Parts: sequence; C-alpha cells; structure tokens
Amino acid sequence: MSTSTLAALSLAAGLHGALYGAYKDSPHEGFRARRFLRELAIALAVSLAMLAWSPATLDQSAFVLYLSVFALTRTATEFWKLFVRVEPQEGFRIPTQMHVVTGVLHNRVLRLLLGIGFLASIYGLWGLFTLIPDAWPAWMRGLLVGVGIGTAEAIAGAYKDGTVEGFYWRKFFKSPVFGAIGGLVAAGHTANVGFMLLAAIGTMRMFLELLFKMLPTDYVPGKFRSMVGPFPEWMSWRRHFVTPYTLTWLLYLVLCSHPAW
Repeated sequence: MSTSTLAALSLAAGLHGALYGAYKDSPHEGFRARRFLRELAIALAVSLAMLAWSPATLDQSAFVLYLSVFALTRTATEFWKLFVRVEPQEGFRIPTQMHVVTGVLHNRVLRLLLGIGFLASIYGLWGLFTLIPDAWPAWMRGLLVGVGIGTAEAIAGAYKDGTVEGFYWRKFFKSPVFGAIGGLVAAGHTANVGFMLLAAIGTMRMFLELLFKMLPTDYVPGKFRSMVGPFPEWMSWRRHFVTPYTLTWLLYLVLCSHPAW
C-alpha cells in the first residue's frame, strides 16, 4: 500500500469521527468547524505516527488501516478532552474533563499523569494479548482481544458516567459484546496483535456510536444538562451530515469485503 492511499484512508476515518461528533453535538454547541477540522488533522498525524512506529503498517489491509486510524484518532481526541483541555464545566451534567468522586480534577500535572496511565493501560493490554499463543485459532485470538479491550472500556465508562448516571449492567455489557464482534472481524483481516487490537476498537466504537447514538431519534448526549440545546436549528440542519457519514460506513463494508486490498 502507498502512503497516499494511507493518507486517503486516514482522512476518511477522521471524517467519520468528525461527522459523528458534529451530528451529535451541534444542537447543543452549534457547528464548530475548528473541531471538525481538528479530527481530520489528528487522523493524518496518527497515520504518520503509525508509519514511524511500525514498519508493518503498509503491509496491513486497507480495512485494518482504516479502523486503526479511526481507533487511534478516537484515543487521541479522548486523551485531549479528558486529560489536557480546560473548558468551563457548568453546562455539562457529566464532566468532559477527568473527574473523581469529589468532582472535576483541576490539577493539570495530576491530570496529565492520569492520562499517561490511561495510555499505559492500553499498552499493557496489548502486552497481555501478545501472550496469546500464535497456534490458537485466529477467531479465538480475536475474540479474546475484543472481549479484553471491550471490558476495559466498559470499566472506564462505568467509572466516568456511573457516579452521575448510576450503574447499569445492560449498558456495561455493550462494550464487551461489540468488542468481541470487532475482535472476530479483525481476526479475519490481520494476524498482527497490535493491529488486531486497534481494528477491534475501531469496529466496536463505530457500531456503538451508530446503533445507540446515531440511529435513535431521541438520543441526547448524557454529558449535557439540558435535553434541548440552544441551537434548535441544528436539529434540522444536521441532516446534511448523514449522507457523508453513511458513505464512510459504505467504505467500511466495501473494505471489509475485500481483505486483499
């Protein structure tokens, strides 16, 4: 695969995330072009980092790289919002910055240290997954990787949201279930554990966002205090995001059906 193809896939992955965010948040925050473009820039930066970090990047299929860039872009964005960015929290029911039981954590050094711990935990999971014997069937390896990262995400989500919304087993099991699906899909496209992990995260996040946030017509992000945002015109205008978002899903399906690409 050429670097130009990787760049195009990266932009498509970033576009998918940017469209989702714009559709979800625009009635409450308006359309913020800077944030939209930021997602595309992060995706391109992630692809360059992948090339520098792993010589095996260009040996992976287009499907795996599409999902890997999306997963890493999501991770980078969440790291920025939780552990680095500072913004007023008065308008949020669930804080967008890292918080503990007693409230939002304002110490920047401590926030950054916790962010490093967040990244280290993902790296640690990758290390554990490399211990899975290569002789095991690919589907079993993918299943373990997917369930493992899905369970980790469920635990993190339960901590982040549970102190405000309460704990619900049905919500908790969403990530392990779709993580398992993502791992099984990834195992059919790559034997590299690192890329299998990233692809599993990518599929898991894409399906969770589509099924539980994009498709329900009455969905409102839980982080906002109000069910009705101050930009009601965007309830109608955001429909313009749906067609390109659908095209990024079509790309997912086409790439998934062509593992040799």
